[in-house]
Amino acid sequence: MAGGLATAALFDVGVLLMSSFLLGELFERAGLESILGYITAGLLLGPSFLHVMEPGAVKAFATIGASLVLFQAGLREENAADIFRHRKGLQLGLGVLIGGFAIIFAALYFVGSQFLPYSTVQQFVFLALAYAVVDIGVPSKIMMSRGLLRQETGKYTIKSAVINVTAGLLALTGLVLIFSTGESVLLRLGGILGFGLVFYILHEFIHRIDDYILMFEEAEAQFAITFALLLGLSYLSETIGLSTVLGAFFAGIIVSRSEFSESRAFQEKIQAIGMGLFIPIFFAWFGLGLHVDSIIANIEAATFLFALSTGVKLGIGYLIPKIHGMENPSKIAASLISLDIETLVVLLIGKDLGLFGPEILQMFAPAVLLSTLSIVILYAVIDRR
Repeated sequence: MAGGLATAALFDVGVLLMSSFLLGELFERAGLESILGYITAGLLLGPSFLHVMEPGAVKAFATIGASLVLFQAGLREENAADIFRHRKGLQLGLGVLIGGFAIIFAALYFVGSQFLPYSTVQQFVFLALAYAVVDIGVPSKIMMSRGLLRQETGKYTIKSAVINVTAGLLALTGLVLIFSTGESVLLRLGGILGFGLVFYILHEFIHRIDDYILMFEEAEAQFAITFALLLGLSYLSETIGLSTVLGAFFAGIIVSRSEFSESRAFQEKIQAIGMGLFIPIFFAWFGLGLHVDSIIANIEAATFLFALSTGVKLGIGYLIPKIHGMENPSKIAASLISLDIETLVVLLIGKDLGLFGPEILQMFAPAVLLSTLSIVILYAVIDRR
């Protein structure tokens, strides 16, 4: 019996992975993001259309995929403190996060109940944070395709996005502590402090551990040790009531300080196992949980949240680079409106805390497509001007 279930799960993963890559390639050839193809694959195979598999069948693989996304986000920096030492990037990243959070929260608090099925301060706080966080992946790909990534404009934008996401995830950690129920606050605080101590020790002494890891000259062994650290911190963060993806993010920051993480072989393996397997499954799993009828029923709320987030980010994202005297402030602003995995992580954690029901995913789903299309259209308009 157990063997039959395992075989069925492997078959589901294989079908989902193949479908994701085929549709992802099709979407890329159409000038869109492959991520949209992954989500569409899950949507087609899920309850709305073919109904050949359930989200629970691939949830374990999807969890690893979400962890790898945040792990790679943390892997971008050499030092946790260095993330916030880029003055201009700091001002833009935090400006979009804090300014966006304040404006979005105010709008939700005063008029949100007219468009959304939510009314509590806790719900508005999580929504405001989720839609104030920017995406890293989509703007990186778009600027790379246009040759902007290595220019000052690209570096400034990506640095600002990393700062925004890092600060947003740190704020999310605090919110989880504040809004969690069912456990003693002191017990939860003790767990978080313990996790912080583990992170500090590994972060500060990774160079000494490096000497032992480098003894394993094979890149495969170094990768295995890294993956064990990723899964270990993910498990630890979930055990203390945070989220697996938060542990993965901090694991990425730790590993970024090691010498072996700079090798091409290591980076290629992380990229291959992430984008070649687990990350497509994560987005396809997200698609499996979507229902077309529910998306249509929540389209007004989805449009309201997307329009609010886009307007705020375009305004702040244009004003601050303009003050800094940066070239292409319009393109910088356009690059910051994407909504993707980072927003989804905040919403999923809010859902796990009982603040939202399954409808929150149906509200978020159109934002992935709308934000990607908006960036492409804005870039085209700016280039023409």
